Amino acid sequence: MTNITWPDGLPRVMRLVGLNANKKTAKVRTEMDAGPAKVRQRYTVATKDFTGSIIVTESQRQRLEAWYTTVLGNGTLRFVMKDPQTLEYAEFRFLEDYKEVSNDDGLWQIDMNLEKMNA
Repeated sequence: MTNITWPDGLPRVMRLVGLNANKKTAKVRTEMDAGPAKVRQRYTVATKDFTGSIIVTESQRQRLEAWYTTVLGNGTLRFVMKDPQTLEYAEFRFLEDYKEVSNDDGLWQIDMNLEKMNA
């Protein structure tokens, strides 16, 4: 497991409201010329994708941006954070760049698509 951790001072877990989780399939299905399809396991471990958001202040947004850019190499490296469902520490990586949306309170909603490794 990587030694890069989610930055201190940022929310530890994505909001459970609006959180989506999608377990990737670890199987392969092969259609046969006759009879039922064959199904076999492709991997021993599958990943699980999470889509969710955190609400942060401007200084927290800047901290996230600096961490994402410098420590994660623009989101290419894995990091450890709490799983939004189990609250256990697990390894994640970004599937794509996060999105920032400001609101009227001076806060930012950060929308993220993350992939949990070894789900």
